[in-house]
Amino acid sequence: MSNNQLTTSSQSKFSTAYRLSSLLTAVALIQSAVGAFYPQIFRDPPMTAGNARGTDVVILFVALPMLIISMILSRRGSLRGQLTWTGALTYIAYNAAIFAFATAFNPLFLLYVATLSLAVWSLVALLTQTDVDTIRAHFAEKTPVRFFAGYLAVISLLFLMTWLKQIIPAMSDPATPAFLAGTIMLTSPVHVLDLGFTLPLGFFSAVWLWQKRSWGYLLTGLLTVMMTIETASIAMDQYFGHVHDPSASPDAVPLFIGLTVIGLIVSVAYLYFLCSKSNSKEDMA
Repeated sequence: MSNNQLTTSSQSKFSTAYRLSSLLTAVALIQSAVGAFYPQIFRDPPMTAGNARGTDVVILFVALPMLIISMILSRRGSLRGQLTWTGALTYIAYNAAIFAFATAFNPLFLLYVATLSLAVWSLVALLTQTDVDTIRAHFAEKTPVRFFAGYLAVISLLFLMTWLKQIIPAMSDPATPAFLAGTIMLTSPVHVLDLGFTLPLGFFSAVWLWQKRSWGYLLTGLLTVMMTIETASIAMDQYFGHVHDPSASPDAVPLFIGLTVIGLIVSVAYLYFLCSKSNSKEDMA
């Protein structure tokens, strides 16, 4: 398939996803700008307000620019743009769920709901129209799939062990868990989202990529991009949490900056192996 064919095909197939993602960009821009520059709007304890502000900063200056650029590239027929588009949408949806369920009710509530809904439906519209076999066919034959599958499995395992280390001891302790200290949350939506959805998807994607299945190629790109933005977001969350509440430890910031750098290198390397020309004999015929 030629580049012109890819461009025309992407413009027609993804028209719904373009419209939804464009509306998402406008809504998320307002929400994140208010949270980043007017943190007084949060009605949470200082540490939680700082965490929320840090997330808004990353949405505003990282996720949304990436989303816009990815949409532009995808409209021009770029498969790399499609993968980064899915990753940016997943990050925004993930954090919109946290805003909707973990922050105290505030004037931005309807924007949180709108952001969550638009991000999820944008992702659904995009994935249902994505040809995973075409993406698989455009990856270079020399792609080190075992390396990327191993990275995804390891990073998922690290998060799994970290969350279980917090959760399991707290289950037998009647006192408020340490990970809820300084918040008004009854439980952690991050634990729910990661243990219920993100980490299982990470392990499945690693296995499917190892087996060279088409969905493994797409989901590995989605998750490596999403997790890279998320580790940057955690670093920023922790920093602003400390700024708003000096008693909150910023010790995890260097660790997550390091994970972000590693994730960025892996993400760029993975996208490097996604070629503009198909390796499929049928497509080249």
